[in-house]
Amino acid sequence: MRSRGFSLVEVLVVIAILSLLSTLVFGAAREMRRASSLAVSANNIRQLAAGGIMYMADHDMNFWKYRENVPGLGVRWWFGFEPRESLSAPEGQRWFDPDGGTLQGYVPMSLTPDPSFALTGKAFKPKYQFGYLGAGYNVLLAVNDANTMRGWVGTGTPRKLTQLRHPESTVVFATSAQVNDFQGDASRGNPMIEEFYGIDDREVTVHFRHHGKAMVAFANGAVGYLEPDPTTLDARAPDAMIGRFAPVGDARYLR
Repeated sequence: MRSRGFSLVEVLVVIAILSLLSTLVFGAAREMRRASSLAVSANNIRQLAAGGIMYMADHDMNFWKYRENVPGLGVRWWFGFEPRESLSAPEGQRWFDPDGGTLQGYVPMSLTPDPSFALTGKAFKPKYQFGYLGAGYNVLLAVNDANTMRGWVGTGTPRKLTQLRHPESTVVFATSAQVNDFQGDASRGNPMIEEFYGIDDREVTVHFRHHGKAMVAFANGAVGYLEPDPTTLDARAPDAMIGRFAPVGDARYLR
């Protein structure tokens, strides 16, 4: 008996079924990757929340500086120590020792490089050879006066936890990033996303990557989620969801 071949209709039906299955599998894999990435991001914030509380318990309830210059050696950031040689290196080739930051000994080294930047749909521009911590520190807590710039450069005295009127709603850490269109491969026609390590009442550096919300650690040690002020989202990459909690100059959730 002659074997009967597939008809054109049968072939088209099989192709359609395979295409549908492929789409479903790809979508499921993408969602699993997204969930896994956000889990890393959430774990980092939780670890930072616990470490910050322990640091303050050992330092008379003081917060810590955003950065400190170490003469002749480099900069001690809150997240690691950057040697002098790295400071003059090109973007993406800088490096730091995560074991030498201000929170050394309080934040476990199990913090994992945050893969969530790839979820923005924009190219990722690294600042350091490694890192990708994915979180920013509230610089308004790093200085005990109204001059926020002193907090960024490390010349101010940090605030005390006991000075906060509402520690339960004051953000210490938040998922963070910025849009870069002026360095390296980034340009106005090719805005890129890069990690950023601080937030304040002016910079557009809060990353609302958790399904349109930012994961935050509050001063009382709790963690949660906050929504963006939609008017603050960076128009250079609106789908990346990088903005602020409130308009520029409004320190809501920060003091």
